[in-house]
Amino acid sequence: MILKLNKKGFDENYLISLVKRLQMESLAQKSGFNSSILSVAEQINQEWWTRMEKNFLIKLRDEI
Repeated sequence: MILKLNKKGFDENYLISLVKRLQMESLAQKSGFNSSILSVAEQINQEWWTRMEKNFLIKLRDEI
């Protein structure tokens, strides 16, 4: 597939980020994961937040 974009309309860093995102999406599709992986991701996020909430909020407060 060839995708043509006018680079004048985009920031170079944005285009690099976009290409990396497309590469990740392609790898994710090839991996064979299905939507059930989303529940695992949500569980991991919830466990992280439970462990790190206090430290995260303190650091955020200190940066403001």
